[in-house]
Amino acid sequence: MLINGMWISKDNTTDITNPYTGELIDTVPYASTKDALKAVSSAWTNKHILACLTAQERADILDKAALLIIKRLEDFAQRIVAETGKTIEEGRKETSRCINTLQLSASQARSFNGESIPFDSMSSGKNKIGFYKREPLGVILAITPFNDPLNLVAHKLGPAIASGNSVILKPSGMAPLSALRLCEVLIEAGLPIKSLNVITGSGRELNKALINNDIIRMISFTGGTATGKKIAATAGIVRLSFELGGCGSCIIMPDANINQAVKKCVKGAFSAAGENCISVQKILVHRSIFNEFADKFVASTKLITYGDPRCEKTMMGTMISEKAAKQVQRHVDNAINKGAKVLIGNTVNKALYSPTVLTGVSEDDWLSKHEIFGPVVILYPFDDIKNAIDFSNAPGGAIHMAIFTSDINQAFSAFNKLEASMVLINESTDFRIDAMPFGGAGTAGLGREGVKFSMEEMTEPKAVCISLI
Repeated sequence: MLINGMWISKDNTTDITNPYTGELIDTVPYASTKDALKAVSSAWTNKHILACLTAQERADILDKAALLIIKRLEDFAQRIVAETGKTIEEGRKETSRCINTLQLSASQARSFNGESIPFDSMSSGKNKIGFYKREPLGVILAITPFNDPLNLVAHKLGPAIASGNSVILKPSGMAPLSALRLCEVLIEAGLPIKSLNVITGSGRELNKALINNDIIRMISFTGGTATGKKIAATAGIVRLSFELGGCGSCIIMPDANINQAVKKCVKGAFSAAGENCISVQKILVHRSIFNEFADKFVASTKLITYGDPRCEKTMMGTMISEKAAKQVQRHVDNAINKGAKVLIGNTVNKALYSPTVLTGVSEDDWLSKHEIFGPVVILYPFDDIKNAIDFSNAPGGAIHMAIFTSDINQAFSAFNKLEASMVLINESTDFRIDAMPFGGAGTAGLGREGVKFSMEEMTEPKAVCISLI
């Protein structure tokens, strides 16, 4: 871990194991509360370092880091595979997205600015001119999850660096290795080493020390809703940006291109073994095409090869742990005991959980109301689009929702009525690019990520007024 410009090792460590093989990959220091407080103190003492660099200098650091990762893409991809169980194809894709995120951050660093203020819009403002610029908040605490261990870290570090903030990074305790390597590359690219502190270990033990102080000016957290609520309850007067768990729906209308809808929804459901906050989880299919859609969806699911994530032909790897896989199976078994039917799947082999499709799940069941975070899809028939939208908008919040239809009027009607931060038309919920605003509606989040939007969250306007005598 990195505290006050020094890489620190400790006797007390955490084992990082490969979810597929169970082998020990590496160990990382298990930070103490004292370590966390040192990181907070260092971040405060050194908060002006990046703010004093020019926008061009900050952009150059980010661009150079991106170039270094391009040269080491395979190393990063293999690291992601080893610590998360994602497939090698998914590891390469995430690394490429990280590169893009850093490049976007560099571009925004060069163009991010304020605006002139029309003081003469009031009579008292005669002969006055002015403007505002956006200044860094100071110290940003970034807490990241295991499921995108590289790019979600880049989505916090890139905008924070671009906007001139000091950062304390707390990566996932289960998958911190990609994050640590990214930090090494940023420093190699010229990032002043004391502008970044990195703490590894248990979030439950460290978060209280990191959060409950007057130095942190913003907490950028990606993770579960329960943890987000705990952070919000103890954070005090601080800006919060939360990307939490979502439970979005895909609506399949009778005029949809069924083959395309099946193809995209299968991919969106089982990519990254469903450990994705915008994964396809609930599919609402018009009753007139329900059986056809279900048959084709199951047939397509049967074609998914899952297993060794290192193999180029593997389409779905493991979940993050055997514990996580068994937890998903318990929820599915509970639904089965209440009348749900398994069309395919629901088998566990250590951290591997098979692609699973269910029908007959009650709207009141846990699976229907919560983010599953596993490779499980529930198919529901509906008769009326209003009922489908009302069901989709049930309490709990969503990040993305989708509708498949050839009727543009129907599509935009759904766009206006679905309560999500993004509605996708003829695309599954798991589509995202790194430049777009991203976050949850309702209890699925606070604020927005996406480089430009994160930079707005991480800065505040400071105005100047000049009186022309």
